[in-house]
Amino acid sequence: MDSPVDELRHLLFFTGAWEGTGAFEATELTPPFSQPVIRVEGSIRLGGQWLEQRFTWIEQPDSGGPRMAEALRLWGYSPGRRLFVSEWFDSIGRRGTVTSPGWRGDELVADTEISHAGRQIRAREIFTRYGDSSWRHAAEMDFGRGWVPTDEQVFHKL
Repeated sequence: MDSPVDELRHLLFFTGAWEGTGAFEATELTPPFSQPVIRVEGSIRLGGQWLEQRFTWIEQPDSGGPRMAEALRLWGYSPGRRLFVSEWFDSIGRRGTVTSPGWRGDELVADTEISHAGRQIRAREIFTRYGDSSWRHAAEMDFGRGWVPTDEQVFHKL
């Protein structure tokens, strides 16, 4: 059985400094809004057991959407479940619990359960890497009537 530290090497792609932009679609939770410039800092932390990603919203036009300021995501590996696991938290009070089998080619699909304002919402996150210097994050949520695209961002390595 591989150790969490050994498996975490598959997520080293996300380390370093990244910057990107994107947009959110209208959903039951938010109106549509253009997303500002987002900076992401990724580093291996806590004895090599976790990949930490810190998201900071650099520019944020008043577009009717929530006023995000920052988010934190920790990625690890569960040898017993043979899955990557993640928890994320943001500055508007949301929390996500995530599992993924890992990369399949250049795509990593993660099943996510979001806790927000007393609700539990199923989500799916799709990470697509483009070479060594950019990646795309797309998400969709199921509000009980099937999957709905909710947001998409593209990041480039700084």
